[in-house]
Amino acid sequence: MRAGKVLFVTYLLLSVWSLLLVYSTSYGVAIMRYKVEPSYFFDRQLIFYGLGLLGLLLCSRINVKLFYRRWMLRMLVGSLLGLLILVLVTGSAANNAQRWLSFAGVTFQPTETVKLLLILVIATVFLKKGCGARVQYWLLGFLFLTVGLVFLQPDLGTALILGVIGVALFLTSGVGLTRLVRVSIWAFGVLILVATLIYFFHPDFFSSAKLGRFAFLDPFNLHNLDASYQLRNGYYAIGSGGVFGNGLGGSIQKLGYLPEPHTDFIMTVIAEELGVFGVIWTIFLLMLFTFTALYIAICSQFIFDSMVCIGVAAWISVQMFLNLGGVSGIIPLTGVPLPFISYGGSSIVMLSCAAGFVLAAARRNWLARTREVVYL
Repeated sequence: MRAGKVLFVTYLLLSVWSLLLVYSTSYGVAIMRYKVEPSYFFDRQLIFYGLGLLGLLLCSRINVKLFYRRWMLRMLVGSLLGLLILVLVTGSAANNAQRWLSFAGVTFQPTETVKLLLILVIATVFLKKGCGARVQYWLLGFLFLTVGLVFLQPDLGTALILGVIGVALFLTSGVGLTRLVRVSIWAFGVLILVATLIYFFHPDFFSSAKLGRFAFLDPFNLHNLDASYQLRNGYYAIGSGGVFGNGLGGSIQKLGYLPEPHTDFIMTVIAEELGVFGVIWTIFLLMLFTFTALYIAICSQFIFDSMVCIGVAAWISVQMFLNLGGVSGIIPLTGVPLPFISYGGSSIVMLSCAAGFVLAAARRNWLARTREVVYL
């Protein structure tokens, strides 16, 4: 249970840290761009974390026996595919991508829900069906279908996250080397097919605007100034902060220079205001959460819990890498938020629910040790 306490305390620290940072990074955007109260994004982030905490508590108490039932797997698969198809058919577009759904006046991003659903689907299939060749090929086809539907939005960042989650769960499922090679060859063929379909059905995915993301290779080139505008201002923020930063609230780049200082580029403002120590503290909290989830997975006697914890750890780690790699110019910008830190309702609520499943795994580990309860 100690690991569960560490995870929960880390979650609370991340939530408080996020609220502080979102207020500091967003009040300028709220006033100048959206003409609302300075605390607008802070208030909404507080509500998101309130809903997230409720989701965490509910998910941490879900009876694992539900995942043995046939209807649960059908419901998970149906919900995942239904959300992705629905957003392609009726979703609202923003920034040349169709990623949002509106229901009863509430707008949310279905792909955040899909990340957790994919983990639950794969974990449930391995729980019920084992890790035989037929199961793995079925899951691989389902994974590529999911990634392909996300590509069509298009959302490259989320597609990469889903792909890494799937690969991480496959590699830890006990698959043999020979079968892994066969599956990889088959997967490569499917990837080529998906890329071909995207080229014909979504040609603007390969437009100059999308390819402009590769301006990170030479952001100060005169031909790349427009495409690399946000990245260059992120560099200015990081350079201005130095080791100790300019003090909380002391960022200049967030005042109209960085278009999204409270979402994708929140780490650059952290670097500007709090310096190296603020960046290290943020990364430490995220890494502590990730490694605690992996520790719980290793200690688990139950395959479902192990798979869920590994999937959640892969989700947070790859999303953190894509965000930090993008804002630092190591990789192209993918538009994914920094997990648990950036402003965003869909992301916060679903990450909190994922944390609830990890806490449930930690509790079952503790029960198995103290009461000699064995989960099959």
